[in-house]
Amino acid sequence: MTTKLGFDLHMLEIFAAVCEARSMTRAARQLGLTQPAISHAMRQLEAAIGVALIDRSHRPLTPTTSGYWLASAAAEILRDVQRLPAALQRLDTGLAVRLRVGIVDSLAVPFVPMLVRRLQPTIQYLSIVSGLSRALWQGLVDHSLDLIITNEPRPGMDGMVSHRLLSEPYVVAVPRSIAMDERAVTLAALARAHPLIRWNAQSNIANDIETQLRRMQVDAPHRFEFDQPATILSMVAEGFGWAIVTPLSIFGLAPLLSRVRILPFPGPAFSRRLELFARRGEVDTLAARIAELSRGILRERYLPQVRKAVPWLASEFAVEA
Repeated sequence: MTTKLGFDLHMLEIFAAVCEARSMTRAARQLGLTQPAISHAMRQLEAAIGVALIDRSHRPLTPTTSGYWLASAAAEILRDVQRLPAALQRLDTGLAVRLRVGIVDSLAVPFVPMLVRRLQPTIQYLSIVSGLSRALWQGLVDHSLDLIITNEPRPGMDGMVSHRLLSEPYVVAVPRSIAMDERAVTLAALARAHPLIRWNAQSNIANDIETQLRRMQVDAPHRFEFDQPATILSMVAEGFGWAIVTPLSIFGLAPLLSRVRILPFPGPAFSRRLELFARRGEVDTLAARIAELSRGILRERYLPQVRKAVPWLASEFAVEA
């Protein structure tokens, strides 16, 4: 059966065999077809494309310039088609040949190398990008990403499956150079005395924090705003002000943590949840497997570090079972 293009994979297979054998008779023998069938298929292919693909005036047969180009393209197409059954079988068992993942930037380091190490034996091509939740959701919706790990659920997003990974509280980071009674710290007093080092307004963390400040009617003037957790914590460590952060956002910044106090949020507690999202029916088994691998990384590598750096946080940092 031919397609709207006027040719099909079988014609490409015949053409590739003719180019390799440089003879329609030998190609017919290799494919188990008759020589007239080969000749007919070649004429159909040339008619569909509208150019001569074989110079029949030479012996052995020689591809034309267009024929050489098509032979190269056909070889690649046929190789991909031959890989399809194995690729589909791998997907059916939770494995993949090609996977594109988006991860919220506050989790990227050192989570990504740990995840790649665990996925490497089962995936031939892996692409991981990090960024803001808004961009990750757009990638999932427009099919440029296969799954995403983000802290921003989208209500009403039909056709998506989700796997919860962890919940973590928002906490306050203040410079050790500021003398204070930690038990008497209030958000209003901090906002009056020192600048709030803000997150980039495009991030979901910034939205969470600003919403909480409005609820508590705390006025913190805008002065500093940054998009990287390392920059924000560096500003705090240098004494420029204080910040509201999450454990994941400052994970791995041990040298800076030695110059910063991490305090419970002084007011009604609020938290964020990290989840994995994927389009339903496409990579369901694989998404569930990656969610479990992610929980394992968080439980085995992140949680012990959180306990070590800020012991009181251990009971607040909850990896899903």
